[in-house]
Amino acid sequence: MGTRGEAQGEYTGWTAPTEVEQALAAAREREDWDAYLAALTRAELFCYVFKDQMDGGPVQPRLYTRDGRWCLTVRTRGLLLREPRKHLVAARLPHLGRLWKRWKLSDADYVGLVVNPGTPVEAYFPGRRALARRWHRLTRKLDPRPEENVLRTRWNGTLTGPFAHGLACGAHLAVGNAVFWNDVGDVCLSYADDEEILRELWGVTDHAGWREQLGHLLAGSNSPGEPEFVLGVRAELATRLPGAQLTAERWREAAFDRLVEAHEGAMTEAAGRALRATITAVTGKILRYEARFRADGLLPPSGRVRSALAYDYGRAVNVARWGRGARLATTMQAEEAVLRAGELCRETYDSWAELSAGYVLGRALRFDEEAFGEWYQSVLIPHRILTGDPDSPWRTLSFADGAPR
Repeated sequence: MGTRGEAQGEYTGWTAPTEVEQALAAAREREDWDAYLAALTRAELFCYVFKDQMDGGPVQPRLYTRDGRWCLTVRTRGLLLREPRKHLVAARLPHLGRLWKRWKLSDADYVGLVVNPGTPVEAYFPGRRALARRWHRLTRKLDPRPEENVLRTRWNGTLTGPFAHGLACGAHLAVGNAVFWNDVGDVCLSYADDEEILRELWGVTDHAGWREQLGHLLAGSNSPGEPEFVLGVRAELATRLPGAQLTAERWREAAFDRLVEAHEGAMTEAAGRALRATITAVTGKILRYEARFRADGLLPPSGRVRSALAYDYGRAVNVARWGRGARLATTMQAEEAVLRAGELCRETYDSWAELSAGYVLGRALRFDEEAFGEWYQSVLIPHRILTGDPDSPWRTLSFADGAPR
């Protein structure tokens, strides 16, 4: 094999988007069709259908004729169309061994298969019964469970520069969902999945709603404001006081005094007690999470979280990408949002490690309730992958500008 993503032989110099297409290219060159099909069984498969059909519910895939036979055209994730079509959307298909039964196509003897048409790894299988038996043999031991927590890079995608930096700021969710971190378009889950995420989790069903939610995230106003306020107070104190003097008590009192000043003294005794209790609770949570972060390697031994805004900014990157995949935004609109999120992250943090600690704290404070359970563990794992994998953008890109390290 050559360098990562570079095909050999006939396709030397062609950059395979992922290891899947690299394996398909190698098998095609050898005319080893069992190896080709074996690689295909490990791939996510998609076909393009009309958007209005998908919006109306489950649809049958479109069939085409080739050599006088009906064929189903499928694409691997790495070779989905780089510029999505407005009226065509990618529908996720079952794994190869379950394809014919699931979609109830007429007859495996008759319906053929075209893989990645118009690309260096295109292949055509006419659908003979013997070939169907071969598919079954190759896939009977396939584990159909979806992958999670996998770093996936599109090797012919954006790898350096400010846009790559912005995309990398949203990499926690990309790794957690096992999708490409470095592209915009039909690269997240699928049209149906992207649409469902926005509708069910964000209440977004149109461009205006997408723009509104994105605005809240880029303004850092989607998450509760109390944690960011007290973190800001502590950051200001840290510039004036030696570390040993910045005690939890001094931090709490400074935050309380700041809020009292903001009310210009017009605060009842009961309101003051409630305010002090809130500050004590929030700062206490932050301190306990930071202690756990140090134990888990999210922070250095004496480290503190500078800001939790990374949680909003990182989600903005993904809302931008889901919006493009769901056809609620154009590629340019999604890219502009990603670039803005990257700019905000650079204004707020000095390193990938700082950004990651802020993202994890924001998520934990929002949902974990100090249980250190799924909401915490499901983001700790991507953090460790992104900080440890040598191919991670956090290892290959400068935080300052996205230049190669």
